[in-house]
Amino acid sequence: MPDDANVILDRLETRLAGDLEDIKARLNSIETNETELTEAQRTSIAQQVVGILNSAPDGDGFMRKLRFGADNDARLFGTKFSRHNLGVADVEFLYDVMHSRQRAGLGAGPSEELTRAFAAISDAYYLSDAEVRAIDRNAIDEMFPRINKRAIAQHDAAMRAMDSAESGYGSQLIGAQYVGDLWEAARPQSRVFGLINTFEMMHPTAYLPVEVDFPELLLVSESSANNSSNYTTVKTGSNRVSVTASKFVAHQMWSGEMEEDSIIPFVPFLRRQLALTLAHYTDSLVLNGDTTNSGTGNINLDDADPADTKHYLAFDGIRHVGLVDNTANQKDMAGALTLAALAEARGRMISTAYFHDWGHPTDPQDLIYVADPATADAIAALDPVLNARIYNGGQELLSGQVAAVLGYPVISSMAMSKTEADGKVSTTGGNNTKGQVATFNRRGFVAGWRRRVKIETERIPATDQTRIVASLRLGFSRFSPTGAASGIEAADVIFNITV
Repeated sequence: MPDDANVILDRLETRLAGDLEDIKARLNSIETNETELTEAQRTSIAQQVVGILNSAPDGDGFMRKLRFGADNDARLFGTKFSRHNLGVADVEFLYDVMHSRQRAGLGAGPSEELTRAFAAISDAYYLSDAEVRAIDRNAIDEMFPRINKRAIAQHDAAMRAMDSAESGYGSQLIGAQYVGDLWEAARPQSRVFGLINTFEMMHPTAYLPVEVDFPELLLVSESSANNSSNYTTVKTGSNRVSVTASKFVAHQMWSGEMEEDSIIPFVPFLRRQLALTLAHYTDSLVLNGDTTNSGTGNINLDDADPADTKHYLAFDGIRHVGLVDNTANQKDMAGALTLAALAEARGRMISTAYFHDWGHPTDPQDLIYVADPATADAIAALDPVLNARIYNGGQELLSGQVAAVLGYPVISSMAMSKTEADGKVSTTGGNNTKGQVATFNRRGFVAGWRRRVKIETERIPATDQTRIVASLRLGFSRFSPTGAASGIEAADVIFNITV
């Protein structure tokens, strides 16, 4: 039971002891006289008990304080925020929106009830961008940031507005749940990006070493003379790949009327949509990236010039390997997909010159088949897959996984759309009728964070609107032993699949 409920019970017991003793005495008197209670007497006693309980301290009444719910939200019980099913993260979010309105001179800001709720449930406060970056560099490198609150010194009591009005403060809210919960919600929604290894980028462009080959083992004889010749030396080949950070933004706006009429129930919707945005577009980035920005040729828009703001223009991705970079790693299915075709894709992911076998990893979780939903369902319906006794070889299922083929997971992703017969997406939706499958070894790719996800909220008086901006800087790279994209072997694409 929450601490405040225990306090109420203690105070209630002390205050009402006399009244309860009086009720007990009356009941004993009735029992002694062996007089049966009339309906009127029962009603009178019940009303006295209820009246005593409702006269509990703090004005709200004891009965109203007994609410069911999660322990961590107990302090919201009895408030309008609880009635709208808002949790800690939602209250933090709502407080920032209303606080930005106050900074813009458009009202008193958060209500007294909201301010009390925020102070009671949240240990949130604001840090400068520099402070957040310093903390983030020391955080555990995962798909989304986890800020270690123990590493953050208590800031001054004054709350800083979540906008860019104050120089040196870039609206990084560090709280119990606000930002953390938002991106944790995206984790189970992400199906591909979460499988890629990530690292922290200390500069806008980073260089990572890549193995080319390994030293040859030589047969030699014993060195028996004092002037024996040195054994022949061998070299370990190496190269490097670059990772350059690109900036991405999700920018939303809503009206003052929306705030006044429905902002409280609107808050969970906003957080949910931001989480879905992050999950979907990070998946799409690593799958569909293509830097070709012209009238024809982009694998995501084959017969039109993509807008310069399209996310997939940031870097080349996994599908680009088989469709453009290394066309030996592709298959034009021109028909229904077969189990043999899926097995052949693994056979193409081999470099005999450098002894790299990306298609047959030691860890079966390293090799992933990802397909559009219709094709993924077609794979799951293949007889050998349906008849398999062991689903996914006993491994834990991945997010979006629909089947396992030859021991390797098959993921369905909306980031993979149907295409034209050439494996590229047409600007005319009716032309995209063919399925596709991208097979990749997740050890052959890496993503770099230059800026973790940052949230900024601002009130705009001139248009009576509020804006929220989520931004991040992210890079992506594909390993090639030769340093050239044509040497990438860690991915394969099957296209023109009849589904």
